[in-house]
Amino acid sequence: MPIFDKRGKLIIPQPDHFKGLGSPKSVLVHDRKVLVNQLYCPEGHSLISDSNPHFDEKPAIHVVCEGETIRQHVYLSPFQDDRRKVFSQEFRQGEILRIYCPECDKEFPKYAPHDCREGAMYVAFFLQNDADFCNIACVCNAWGCPASFLHLAGEIYSEVRAKFPVQR
Repeated sequence: MPIFDKRGKLIIPQPDHFKGLGSPKSVLVHDRKVLVNQLYCPEGHSLISDSNPHFDEKPAIHVVCEGETIRQHVYLSPFQDDRRKVFSQEFRQGEILRIYCPECDKEFPKYAPHDCREGAMYVAFFLQNDADFCNIACVCNAWGCPASFLHLAGEIYSEVRAKFPVQR
């Protein structure tokens, strides 16, 4: 792909560069916040439903989280960098969790290590129901860590970094 046009001007990719997203409603910008509108488990089950609790009138992301002593349903805000959650029992701050689909109980794949604490990993949720790693939303599996990123068409679209010190 050329980086300059015929007149020597730099070609800046347009938003349609992210054509691999599959569905234009997977990720939206809503009131200046990044909103994930569709999310799937590795088996293609939807994690977002109107029957889920809502955050700012948008349905939450439903997952099952398991720590050392607790396994429970957790509803995450669909807005990136919004730490609101609905759950019944608090996990220990920084506890490393395993995250599962609430419908088929399949564990979400670990995508990459995260350095907020020892053992922390980014866990991949899919923006399409075909489990394509080119279009994913990743969150850190350490309870309380705000780190996340959106990977669209093989490129980082947006990212939130951890704001607390690394713990080993």
